[in-house]
Amino acid sequence: MSKLSKQHLQKFLQTDAGETALRKAGGVVSEEIVSAAKYYIGVPDEKYFKTGEFDESVVKAKKAYITLNTIMGGQTAELDRFQEGKKQIPEFFNMAGVRKMLYLFTHLYCLGSGNDEEVNFETVRACRQTEIEEGESVVEALTSTTKLSIDEIMQLGYGNKNGLAICCYHFHKGCTICDMEELGKNYPKPEEREVLILMGNRLVTHCLGENGQYVGKDGRPALIYEVDVYPPDFTTVTEEKETLEKVVYDKNAIEEIRLFYHALNTEGDFPEVPECYKEWKEAFKKLVFLEIKKLA
Repeated sequence: MSKLSKQHLQKFLQTDAGETALRKAGGVVSEEIVSAAKYYIGVPDEKYFKTGEFDESVVKAKKAYITLNTIMGGQTAELDRFQEGKKQIPEFFNMAGVRKMLYLFTHLYCLGSGNDEEVNFETVRACRQTEIEEGESVVEALTSTTKLSIDEIMQLGYGNKNGLAICCYHFHKGCTICDMEELGKNYPKPEEREVLILMGNRLVTHCLGENGQYVGKDGRPALIYEVDVYPPDFTTVTEEKETLEKVVYDKNAIEEIRLFYHALNTEGDFPEVPECYKEWKEAFKKLVFLEIKKLA
């Protein structure tokens, strides 16, 4: 955490997540940020979401990123994960959980945006083709990539997806990423060599075609993509923060969404999507971008 300047941490303290961290008795901001990063990559230290404050399914979750990325993902994110049998965490959906999820993205962005050094490595990622947009786009769902090779990630089972895409990322100066290896002794999964590509980065994506050497869960050859990652490009959010919060923290909507996410964990037909969900999801994304823009 030594690479975060005093000025950068001061920016963080102006966010909702930073103000909350500062108010905690004995709380240390840097520890809160590291704990958020560990939680996202699937090794919760039980200091971010805490027992007694949240359901144990949230506190000890090793795949919370499935739900987090579903919320920040595109229109097919819920259906994609349902069809693949990926389990969601409905217990996130209460007032405290929704607020803490928003804080989590802010903490991660603080960590990533505090390092402006030249990036001298490339990474790869196995994902669904529905998650890739050829041409120019802006990152919404936080993306976990790795310094491992394509062969290594396939051997680890990361290619177990329908409509498999393998992305090779090239980083340009000023992009906002979290290199987990920089956490040193606080990084519990050094063998995975994870690098998180954070929200707001601008992507330029080019498809190189199929590669029969790599096959997805559905037996189809993977599509290979080259992706250039450039510094963040924040789309202007026209709504007032208070307007977005009214949608995101609506108790009735949160309860409907909780039930929907429970239904996503069942077998059979894809469940009916609540009428409030599309508006809620877009409002949540916009709140995330409003907060992280304070760190730009």
